[in-house]
Amino acid sequence: MSDSPKILVSSCYIGTTGFNNHSRDFFRKLSKHYPLKIRNFTVPKYWNGIKDEPFNEEPYILDLDKKLLSSQTSFKNDKTLNDTEIYKNYPNNFNHNLNIVLAEVNHHYFYQTYDGPKIAYLVWETTEYPKNFYNRIKEFDQIWVPSQWQKDCNILQGIPESKIKVVPEAVDGEIFKPNSKSTLPEYDDGRFKFIHFGRWDYRKSTKEIIESFLKEFDKDEPVDLIISIDNMFAKDGFETTEKRLKHYNLIDPRIKIKHFPTREEYIKYLQKGHVFLSCARSEGWNLPLIEAMACGTPSIYSNCSAQLEFAEGKGLPVDIIGTQPAIRGEYSTYSQSELSGEFYVPDFNHLKEVMRDAYDNYDYHKKIALEESKELRKKFTWENMAEIANKEINSFIKNPPKNKIELSFNQGVKLEVFGSNKEEYFVEFINSDTNKVIHSSTIKNNMWTKCNHEYYIPWVIKVNGEIIHTFDVTNRIVKISLDSKSIGDTLAWTPQVLEFQRKHNCKVVVSTFHNEWFANNPEYKDILFIEPNKDISSYAHYKIGWFKTNGKWDKGIKNKNQVNTIPLIQTATDALGLPYKEINHGVDFKIGKRPIKGKYICIGPRATSGLKEWPHDRWRNLAKKLHKKGYKVVNLSYEGFSGTNIINKNKLNWEKTFNYLYHAELFIGLGSGLSWANWALNKPTLMVNNFIPFGYEFTNNLTKVENNTVCNNCWVNKDFTFDPGNWDWCPKNEGTPKQHICQKSITVDQVYLECLNLLEPKENYEFVWVTGGDEKYLSMIEVLAKSLLKHSKYKLIVYGFNCDSKINLPNVINKRINFDPKPIRYINTEFDLIDKDYSIYFAKYLTSIDSLKTEYKNFAWIDGDAFATENIDGSLKYLLNLKDYPLFMRYFDEDMVHWRKYKNIKLEGHYGAEVSNILNIKRNPNSVIIATGFYFYNKDSESFFQRCLDLNKQLNTQNLQIFADDNAFSEERVTNALLWKENKTNYLPITWNNYYSPKEKVVVDQNTLDKGFDVMFDITNKEPYFVHGPDPSVVPKNSKTLDLMYQDHQIKKLMVVSHPDDELIFGGAELIKHGPEYKVICLTNKSNKIRSKEFEQVMTKLNVGSWEMFDHKDDLHNPPERYDIESILLNRQWEKIVTHNPIGEYGHPQHKAVFNFIKEYVDKIILEDILYVFGKSSAKLDKNIVDTKKNLLTLYKSEQSIINQILNNKGDWFKSNNDNTNYIEYESLEKYEENKNKNNYIACYEK
Repeated sequence: MSDSPKILVSSCYIGTTGFNNHSRDFFRKLSKHYPLKIRNFTVPKYWNGIKDEPFNEEPYILDLDKKLLSSQTSFKNDKTLNDTEIYKNYPNNFNHNLNIVLAEVNHHYFYQTYDGPKIAYLVWETTEYPKNFYNRIKEFDQIWVPSQWQKDCNILQGIPESKIKVVPEAVDGEIFKPNSKSTLPEYDDGRFKFIHFGRWDYRKSTKEIIESFLKEFDKDEPVDLIISIDNMFAKDGFETTEKRLKHYNLIDPRIKIKHFPTREEYIKYLQKGHVFLSCARSEGWNLPLIEAMACGTPSIYSNCSAQLEFAEGKGLPVDIIGTQPAIRGEYSTYSQSELSGEFYVPDFNHLKEVMRDAYDNYDYHKKIALEESKELRKKFTWENMAEIANKEINSFIKNPPKNKIELSFNQGVKLEVFGSNKEEYFVEFINSDTNKVIHSSTIKNNMWTKCNHEYYIPWVIKVNGEIIHTFDVTNRIVKISLDSKSIGDTLAWTPQVLEFQRKHNCKVVVSTFHNEWFANNPEYKDILFIEPNKDISSYAHYKIGWFKTNGKWDKGIKNKNQVNTIPLIQTATDALGLPYKEINHGVDFKIGKRPIKGKYICIGPRATSGLKEWPHDRWRNLAKKLHKKGYKVVNLSYEGFSGTNIINKNKLNWEKTFNYLYHAELFIGLGSGLSWANWALNKPTLMVNNFIPFGYEFTNNLTKVENNTVCNNCWVNKDFTFDPGNWDWCPKNEGTPKQHICQKSITVDQVYLECLNLLEPKENYEFVWVTGGDEKYLSMIEVLAKSLLKHSKYKLIVYGFNCDSKINLPNVINKRINFDPKPIRYINTEFDLIDKDYSIYFAKYLTSIDSLKTEYKNFAWIDGDAFATENIDGSLKYLLNLKDYPLFMRYFDEDMVHWRKYKNIKLEGHYGAEVSNILNIKRNPNSVIIATGFYFYNKDSESFFQRCLDLNKQLNTQNLQIFADDNAFSEERVTNALLWKENKTNYLPITWNNYYSPKEKVVVDQNTLDKGFDVMFDITNKEPYFVHGPDPSVVPKNSKTLDLMYQDHQIKKLMVVSHPDDELIFGGAELIKHGPEYKVICLTNKSNKIRSKEFEQVMTKLNVGSWEMFDHKDDLHNPPERYDIESILLNRQWEKIVTHNPIGEYGHPQHKAVFNFIKEYVDKIILEDILYVFGKSSAKLDKNIVDTKKNLLTLYKSEQSIINQILNNKGDWFKSNNDNTNYIEYESLEKYEENKNKNNYIACYEK
């Protein structure tokens, strides 16, 4: 390039948008530094066609513009672009040597070919460019952006930092400046004016800004909002602003609409308006904002993106509360394909606060805005910005661009050369493990070469004999695509993705067709799962699949080895360069209730190929034999399967399918997806499979039925290529009586015998629960045992501490541990330490060591004053992490610190640090504190338990009083001290919330916590594993309290009523029939001794599972709108919620208020339609039910006057309108809505 560049600008120069103004203001100033000509794309209002002077009628066109404009771009008939020279009275003999393109992102100008170096000047509003555009601008020699924010975003997307230069936009301070004399008719009414100028657009938060204004300011306040938000390009289908506002219910006399103001009017609005209002989700610059600020107008804006280049520290910023994917929203100018990256999420509640502050303290903010105006107009001038551009161009001249080489490891390796310098490049792709050249070729500039080996190879790239790149994925993004919808393929291959990530310490993004199985599995926490075919920038990309070339299995290109000749899992290990190893990290699903009572076996008799299937009559005969043996047989295949002894469950979703498999005694299947699903659950599989050898599917927990005396294992023959479209495919015997003889030769007796071998009752010694306690604790442990019997398939060893355990339950193994008690000390500091036998704290370790003498392999201690939930066995997935140290649960948010604050106990040091301080042990650097209420261990853990006991002995030789004030001898202090000393940090991702947890830190079940219990839960999926307690400072610490809470925790049906007797009048029949299944909440009269006692009597008679009363105000005329039962509504997945109906049965205002409150919460938290309301029974109630209901109503003696009206049929509001029904009972809300107009619901409260 010569020392003096001549610049050809391709831009949208003509027009009145902010973009057009930016282009003219900037290039007018830059033309003072360099010879410069402009190609224009846009067509303005007064366009008069292509001729010598096409823009003379545009008032903003100056003589200077006519000198700069050299051509107009337009579309020809064939949709290609055509340039026509304009303003021929000015010389156009201009041979440029530098290009600058300033246009909207993805504009046609960016996709053209340019002679000479080229600079892209970009203004963009999201954190990423669309992929196609990103790939295009990488070819530019330099990129100018207006803000440091946009530069940072570009770097994160992958553009080299050296290519990106910040050239800000500016403001014309001679035009946009304070002007107190500026006048407009709208301002003569003396009202306060907010102004919002910008197009109607989701990104600009237009709707939310107007909504926030209307919510914050009452109609009697003298405040208006002037808006100019016309947008003819919006994709919401509305032609005018008025129609849009009407659609969104935003019509209000305080909203003043201004359509397309002139330039002069626009300036006056900015100068005269009280406060400029903007709150976009992101901005590429925000020209109206800087112009408003330059006018000295207090300005509100969202505290994010490019506008901070000039606004940071100024004006009135609105908080940002997060980010979101850049979506077009319900109203937008963009199509979704034009958007990529992220938007920011403004806090619109804070916006209202900022507007109120601007209004209430206007004089203060106006004074500051005038001072800030001076700084802006001095710093952000177009002259200054042109000078910045001048410096960048000078630097660009001194360091002219060279040809650049780009590498891509997207399914192979590709090298491409960009640039105008004519050179040759000899390229070699080398396998660094073997030092073998895999591919070589010679190319020139603007050419590429590629090696098509798509599996993992550790490449070294040489160009002209020099190494220019060594392949290394460490800390880089690698995309891995599973090119199969098959269940088995997905389950077999996905664990290898995790192995690849762990081996290379890279950032793996994986796409599967079943992401829901893995995305929330804690094992995959470092893997990002995306939908198939979603674009993402990555350093390398691998596809795992079974590929063919010309109808034959691929070998050596897409697949390293011929896929049918290797195990299925090896397809993935080959693609990712890993050693072959069967790995299973399980799937993520919520373990549900056992779906079928009694013993059952699942079968999968259908497959996607006739080759794989076993004759259907043999399945039926097998089912018959198993049925006689006492097993139910459940078919889970995708098609129904008839048979008198077969239960079809073929239309289940995967969550339910996994649950059936999880609880089954055995799965019997084929070489198909259901077998792999069972493998993923680590459950035993019996596979009827004679067409592929053992080891080519999975091997763990697998028993295969084969017959090697006939034709078999054809699948792995290298000369055969499976045809998935041919059901009869059989490479040796198709069309003959021996077709599929491999499977047909397997007999029912063969399979049945293997079933018996697997199903014979054998003690499961893989795992056992362990607990223990003294005589006071054993009654609570019985509650724990009862819950484990219901929710866990494993046994429980119960140790009596210096006493015998006599719990008579089928899952309990009673044992005893003896030890010498320590002296009892009386402590005054903490109430919980008075009269303590400190030896009880070592008993856990004594029992743990003793349990290791049993034949079990793995163990988990669980505190005895607890009960398990249905998720408890889900915690066993973490046994895979168990090595030589126990895996301990950890404390949540240092709960003991909050416990001390709650009890006002002033002790020095952190919880758990006392022993470590005494022994000079440094605390774990990450300050994690473990809790010993739950931990996994095995025989390798014995030495750790022994060291704990030895440390206790060591401490016991010292003065006990030193430690006793903070419970220092407890097993938790000792355990923490040893873990810190031995630098062990492998803790369970299980923690707790307890009664002392700060409310803002609670993540599970506030209702249970409020009652004085702790909830132990999985951090990764928030599933509770067990409930611990009770806390003696809240409720009595005894078995009755624990058992009542356990019973309450099982209930899945809820009835909420306003008053004692409502539950019986309106829902009595349901409670008479199903009382134990319900929790009943009465919202009023808890302190009314008479009515609360009556309510308790009725609940007892009905044998209701659980009930509670509250003391909300009982006010007929002004009932409460909110009720303090949110935590109950949120604390479990209710199957049914029953309450008052929308009209309050007979018009009772409080009944209505309760319905509205419950309905609001149900809509928020529950997806299924589970809300029921009191209405007309669909049929007459049984006479016995009615008589029982009447008898129970007599228990409400205090309400007999109104009840007698009911019983005597004087209260017509209670009597049904339909002779086929009698008493009001509950029905679904949907049914109620259907019937309310057919059978009038009598509202006669006045009677």
